[in-house]
Amino acid sequence: MQNRPDTYVLAADVGGTNTRMAVVSGDGEIHALLKKPTRCKEGKEAMLQFLLSFMREIIRKSELPCEEIAGAGVGFPGPLDAETGIIFNPPNLTGWDGIPLRRILEDELKMPVSIENDANAAALGEWWKGAGAGTNSFICITLGTGVGGGIILDGRLWYGASGMAGEIGHTTIIRNGIKCTCGNSGCLEAYASARGIIDRVQNVLSERGDKRGIRECLTLERISSMASQGNEMIGSIIRETGIILGIAVANIANLLNPEMVALFGGVTNLGETLFKPMREEVKKRAFEKATEPLKIEVAKLGDNSGILGAAKSILLRISDSERA
Repeated sequence: MQNRPDTYVLAADVGGTNTRMAVVSGDGEIHALLKKPTRCKEGKEAMLQFLLSFMREIIRKSELPCEEIAGAGVGFPGPLDAETGIIFNPPNLTGWDGIPLRRILEDELKMPVSIENDANAAALGEWWKGAGAGTNSFICITLGTGVGGGIILDGRLWYGASGMAGEIGHTTIIRNGIKCTCGNSGCLEAYASARGIIDRVQNVLSERGDKRGIRECLTLERISSMASQGNEMIGSIIRETGIILGIAVANIANLLNPEMVALFGGVTNLGETLFKPMREEVKKRAFEKATEPLKIEVAKLGDNSGILGAAKSILLRISDSERA
């Protein structure tokens, strides 16, 4: 059923800043799309009402009868249990510990609902319609404010024993390294996230007494611009980040031997200053037989990866239930 173009589902990509809502066909065509600021700071009840109101609004915008919407897929900040649809205290959302979001939405919308970790949704979207289309084993690493990941094995999301698979951002890359927000030290996220890169640039500038530079380097865009203008200090931090990412990807190559690793998010805009040392490090550290089939790509769908992944998740659930 999931491949029929005459099937329509509602898809939501809920982020800490913005929420994107769409109606998507069974072949991945987006027929209606809206974006609004997420009301995450107003508490759980206000945010739930926001999501429900927004979902009904996008159905109206699609001009499809509600009965023609086969289900709803939601990409939501984790940690969460995709099987039960229960949310477990996301770091940037208060009051969400143990909330049965899937049951709440199904009761209100009167349709089947699937809930996916937002990084898993992005991976599923890129595998379905983006960089990973046609692969059977695919890893997506999200490089934004934090670092996340999603794993596709044998054409299915891999969740692990307790739904925690794919947390590549909190694997240890450097022993006794920078303190991470998760409480560990030396996590990939502490170095390769946008926040981690900005913090490292700020620290070096502060050590040099460059107060003006600190103010100017609060964004990745400014960091990239300064590197392209020949700032060697910033260039060295970006190259170091590429090496650290290369270590992580090499570990993935040796552990899972995937066909493709796709990188997604604002950090990828740092370009070849980041990617060249990353690819070199992968070749240096991973087994040759693991890197021979491996493609390392930039994700293709941009902001639509999460929407399409959320749509695919509910299409798969509907298909599975029909076969059961």
